[in-house]
Parts: sequence; structure tokens; C-alpha cells
Amino acid sequence: MKLFIAAALLLIARQQGVNATPEGLEAIPTNPDDFDEPAWEAILEIAFPTWAAPEGGCPRLDSVGGKMDCPNKCWIALVSRKPPTKSNFSGTLLEGYTFPTPEAGKFNPCYYTKAFAGLDPILGGYPTPIDTHYPYEFAAPFLKQPGDGSTHHCTSSDPLVDVGSCPKQNAAPDGACDGIKDCAGITDEYGIGHIPPFVALASVKNGYNDGKDVCKDWFHFPTSGCNIKKSALDELVYEYFGVGTTIQFQPPILIDGAPSSTYYKLEYVGESPACDDGNCRGPHYCSKEVSDAGGIWGDFCPYVLTGENSGLYRHPHLALAALELWIANQCMPDNCPSTWLDSPNGQGYGTDSKTATSITWSEMADNSDAMSQPALPYAWPNKGDGIFPGYEMLYPEGSLTKPAPGMYVNQYVSVAEEEHHNDEAEHDGEHEDHDDHSHEDVTGDEAEPAPAPEEGGAGTSRSLMQGTNDRTYQATLYLGGFILAVGGFIIAN
Repeated sequence: MKLFIAAALLLIARQQGVNATPEGLEAIPTNPDDFDEPAWEAILEIAFPTWAAPEGGCPRLDSVGGKMDCPNKCWIALVSRKPPTKSNFSGTLLEGYTFPTPEAGKFNPCYYTKAFAGLDPILGGYPTPIDTHYPYEFAAPFLKQPGDGSTHHCTSSDPLVDVGSCPKQNAAPDGACDGIKDCAGITDEYGIGHIPPFVALASVKNGYNDGKDVCKDWFHFPTSGCNIKKSALDELVYEYFGVGTTIQFQPPILIDGAPSSTYYKLEYVGESPACDDGNCRGPHYCSKEVSDAGGIWGDFCPYVLTGENSGLYRHPHLALAALELWIANQCMPDNCPSTWLDSPNGQGYGTDSKTATSITWSEMADNSDAMSQPALPYAWPNKGDGIFPGYEMLYPEGSLTKPAPGMYVNQYVSVAEEEHHNDEAEHDGEHEDHDDHSHEDVTGDEAEPAPAPEEGGAGTSRSLMQGTNDRTYQATLYLGGFILAVGGFIIAN
């Protein structure tokens, strides 16, 4: 029934479309209530069909950092079967809303945290960028370090390190990104560095709407399955966002009331009044207490959980995966089904948490509450005594790594120590995962570019065995990376 409704929405939206269409293919459906941008909700529903959505909308808190005081009908009753036990914050779950009932083989329509990403959909998460084969993720390997599997490469064994302060693999070695906030380098070693998925998403949308010969030029099933070939995606990204040896882009927001070049509505960034205190971190709705504490990665905070958009956040890498599959299904219908779980990428997804691409979570104020804020004082990793993933859930017993198939950066990604510490002191707590991009000014002019780093401050890559004083940790990283690669190869074959 939901697929029928989604298809009907697509049909209606297509009639509003004004873009060019590749010959023989359908127009990308558009949403007339969203600047005629793609109808992302309908496209996502086709690829990632959801559990029955609750009537009246998803449950919501009356304020960011609220507590769930409803043991008989809360999310935790569905997942952990235990009532909430504690909360550091004020606010309550508004009455009159019910949580959806999980359904096997479908996804959560009320999404509050990426803690369960990479795990069985019955737990409420969605595939990670590693799972969807996003080529610009450059994820850190799974070696029990803070930020494992994220875009942040933390080399410190300190469990209290701010994951968001750890560097990404996106630096331009020639300094071409110096002083430019939203910029990634292009190198001989890696090609295009880490860019947020909304950049690739905009590139695919633009290329499709420009009438390119997508079936001929974008896909090659024997080598890339139902994903767009990386070489084709590279060319698209550079065509629309390339500047010299860099990729430069705008945040996916409204700028002066109009869509930016990467606009993507479903991040619901910085909504008022929930974020009026400067407490939110991109699309992550941290409480004022967590924000003021500093040193806590914003991604550990929940997504929008107040107001009418509560629970409606959707990752841009999922929109990209859905759009890719929607196109691939037209070009190669015998090989590429319309639903992601039935596609080549979805085979075996979520069947074993010990091989999942999930990030080890932090301790939460209430480990049985999916809307919870990070615990204060901050603690990592999660103890695993509730619904959030810790070592026990994600790693084989006694192992320093895990065989999670995927592409990882087995290089030490660094920035100059002095620059790192100065930045951490000045912007403590403002670091974001670029999948969930940081947008401090969501309505006005584009944000001012970041100040240029001091000489020698540009990011570099070198062997894991260099640049840190913790030799034991270095050895663990090096050996773990090798084991990870071997394990991933065995599983994949």
C-alpha cells in the first residue's frame, strides 16, 4: 500500500517537473512545495520503504533535551522493553503521539539518531555511507578507537577525545583549500577527498536534469553494480563543483530564502526555537547543557525531535543511494530492483552486528531512550547496558578489530598539532561530520570562510607508524588495518 502511495506521489510530482530528461527515462519527480526540488520523501520511500507511520506524525519533545516520561508507549518499550531510568535535562514527550511498530525488512519512519545505522532495520537505523558504497566517505577503520567507522580519523587512544576535532581525508596538499570553509582537495593519491554526500547528490541531480546519457555513461553492472561508476561520479562532481585542484560547495540550506547549489530539505538544520541558543550542531539537536560542556561530537546528539518535523530527518547519502537505484532500475531493471534491501548493496545487510559498519556510541543520559542526549560528564564508549551500541554489540569478543567489509583509509590523517589545539580551544564542540554538515547561518548570507591555517597546517597523510607518541596504539592501528582488510576480503568472497 505504501509503495502504491509513493508511486502515486511520484506520478503527481512528475507532472510538475520542468527539467530536461534523459531520452527514454522518466523525469525526476519534484515537490512543488519545496522550490520544485526533487520529491525526496517519495524517492526514499521507494528504495527504503518504512514501517507504518503513526497518525498525527512522529512523537516529539516540547524542548531539546527533554526526557521521555511514558514507559508504556515510548520507543524504548519497542526496542529494549525497559522504562527510561534517568535524564539530565528538562522537558517532556508531548502527549497524543505514538511510536511506530517495527516491521521486518522495512525502515523506521521516525528517525532520531544515527546510533543504529548499519544495524538490522528492526532496531531503527538505516545503512551507513559505507554500506551504500559512497565513494567519498574515506572512513576510519574499525579498531576500537573513538570515531571508528566515521569520517574522523582519531589517532589518540584517549576515550574523551572530541571525535569531531579529528581530521578528515579531504586536505588539498597544495594549500588550495586554505581559508575556504567548504572545500575538499583533489590529490593524485586519493582523487577527490571526502566531500559531504549532498555534494554528490546535487551533482547526480544536475547531470540527470541536464539530459546526460546516463544509462550508457553512468553504469557498468559487472564492476559497479547498481551504483554510478566512480569515474562517472568524479566527472559529475567536478563539472558542477570543481575549481582547480579543489571541490568547493555551499551548505545544503536556504541562502537569502533561496535554495543553495546543494540544497537538501530533509536535514532540517537549526530550526527555531529549538536551536535559538546556538546549541545545535548542524542537523544535530544538542541540548544547551551538552553544547556548553564542549568537547562532545555533535553527531552523538539526536536529530530534529521537536515540532512538526520531529523524526523526519533523512541522511543525504540515503537520498543519493535512493536516486542512484531509481535511475539504475530504469537502466537495468533485471539487475537492479527498486528497493535497496533487494539490491546488490543490500545483500546480507544488518544480519550480524559484529560485521556491521556502525560507530561505537558514547554513553547517553539515558541508554534506553533513543531521543537521549549524551551523558554529562561525557563518557565513551557506551556501556552497552541499553539500546545504544558499545564494544560488546559491535566487536567480536577479545578482538581489537572487526571484519566489516568496506573501503577504509589505512593512513594516518593529521593536521599540525598547534593548529589542532588552537582550533579545539576556540571552537570546542563545533566540529561536525560533513555527512551532517555544519551550518551555523541557516538563513542569511553564506558563512564566512574559515581563516587560513598557519604555514604547515594543511592536512597530510602518512604511515600509521608515524606522528604519534603512543607506539602501542600505532601498532594496534597497523595490525588491525591488516586484519580488517583480510577479514573483509574473506567475508566478501
